[in-house]
Amino acid sequence: MPPLNPRRRQRGLSLVEAMVGITVGLIVVAGATLLVTAQITEHRRLMMETQVQQDLRAAGDLVLTELRRAGTWEQANNSVWAPGAAAPASNPYSNLTPAAAGDSTTITYQVTAAGRGVSPAEDNIVSAAEERSFFLSGTTLYYRLTADADVAAQPLTDPNSLKITDFKVKLLVQSVPLDSFCNVPCVAGTCPVQEVRRIVVSITGESVSKPVVVRNVEVSTRLRNDRIVGSCA
Repeated sequence: MPPLNPRRRQRGLSLVEAMVGITVGLIVVAGATLLVTAQITEHRRLMMETQVQQDLRAAGDLVLTELRRAGTWEQANNSVWAPGAAAPASNPYSNLTPAAAGDSTTITYQVTAAGRGVSPAEDNIVSAAEERSFFLSGTTLYYRLTADADVAAQPLTDPNSLKITDFKVKLLVQSVPLDSFCNVPCVAGTCPVQEVRRIVVSITGESVSKPVVVRNVEVSTRLRNDRIVGSCA
């Protein structure tokens, strides 16, 4: 004979168990969502930092590439002194702005337009077409191919994606006295001096879409064409 009060077996979940399970599941999903969101945000920030860094590096490399040409002179052989020869000529393209050690937001240099055996021939006179410059205007870095104000400067950075907040050029000058090479003692203050010049360029920029992403690039190069100041008697 079966028992009077048989114990029934429980099937499925109770309401309390279902609510606890749903709560735990929601907590796990919320944690996973926060983790994925943080990963996506971090990845986007790293991509923006990489883009800003690459844009600044590209602009800095272009500035250095052009600055290495500063003082290029077709008749550089005329500046070499030889015993019994006339006084050597000075390089008309050796001027640089800034002309002395210090910081500047603009750098201007000169490059001969004449090529070896190519017209026009070297006239040793600096023209507007032989002057180059880099400068910051607003939040864009520009490159000017000529001193002619009617010719528009070329932007080196895209203002829609990168905002240049600082552009500094520092000129470092090391003077090497050359008075020992004079046959006749020279007058103090007029003796020849070789200026070994190094340019340090610092560019700071920030992302337009995410201003908190700020990066700085500093590059430097030695000018290939040294400047000679003064002369022997």
